[in-house]
Amino acid sequence: MRIKDWLRVLLVFCVMLLLFALPLLNACGGGDGEQEEEEEEEEEETAEFAVVMEAVEAYLANKAGNTKASDLYLLIAEDNAPYIVSLRSATDYDAGHIPGSVNVSFGDWDDIPEDEEILVYCYTGQSASFAAALLGVLDYDVQNLLHGICGWSNDPAATMSKCFDANRDQGDYTVETTANTVTTSYDYPELENTTSNNEDVIIEAAVATVSAKYITASDLNLKIAEDEDMTIISCRSATDYAAGHIPGAINIGIDSLLDNLDKIDPDEPVYVYCYTGHTAAQFASLLNLLGYDAYSLKFGMCSWSSDLEVNMSKCYDSSTVTSYDVE
Repeated sequence: MRIKDWLRVLLVFCVMLLLFALPLLNACGGGDGEQEEEEEEEEEETAEFAVVMEAVEAYLANKAGNTKASDLYLLIAEDNAPYIVSLRSATDYDAGHIPGSVNVSFGDWDDIPEDEEILVYCYTGQSASFAAALLGVLDYDVQNLLHGICGWSNDPAATMSKCFDANRDQGDYTVETTANTVTTSYDYPELENTTSNNEDVIIEAAVATVSAKYITASDLNLKIAEDEDMTIISCRSATDYAAGHIPGAINIGIDSLLDNLDKIDPDEPVYVYCYTGHTAAQFASLLNLLGYDAYSLKFGMCSWSSDLEVNMSKCYDSSTVTSYDVE
């Protein structure tokens, strides 16, 4: 056979080999593409959590404090008051509210000006604490009113009788002094609140998922008795935790929240308590932002125990309230 004939045969063989190999190459290429897409999706999920976590970290560096009613009264008298937001119902707002305050529903944050100092209040201070954490993460300059309208007035017509009442709201449940530790390291939750990669949109989407959630002392005590799966967190000081804490509770201060996330099971409800509920509400609000199912104990340790050595005498007392005017 001549050389040209051999070349023709070789060329035909190469073409046939190429035609045979193309489907295999495409299949391999498609597999790599699917793997790359999966990796990109995982990166997006990780990025969403990381963005919210970074926003929470920034907030904790300058978190909202609790303004006393007496201090707010002076600011109003001096015509130097912040933008005051009532988070109570419209009906209760109409019945009596702090002078100059505007009524906003929980979650309607677009109605609040971004360029002013903000003070939020509710009935007892807990719902407003949930809100203060969210507004702070959204980069508002925000404070919470200590004990809410109950810190401003002791008139039942204004407070709707929702203030802490030891005779009604305080129990005498079991406490323990033995410290509880967590030996398991948990993964973080996965956040899937938005398909956007814009950081502001990611944070706003996370904020939109949060509502003020509570558990009463009697309900928590029942869950403990029934040995339900849950995480209980005391965010009080280590000294006060050692003096007496809710059985099974671990101690994590709000400033060390992010350093201890791996101690919290994302698949179980989380119940957080402090002294009166203010700090725990912020703590629970931030956990909800990060994808946990978190609740604040209503009225904090003051609802769990009447022992002054356990509740540290920090419970709300209406007899100490200077009752200011409402409008």
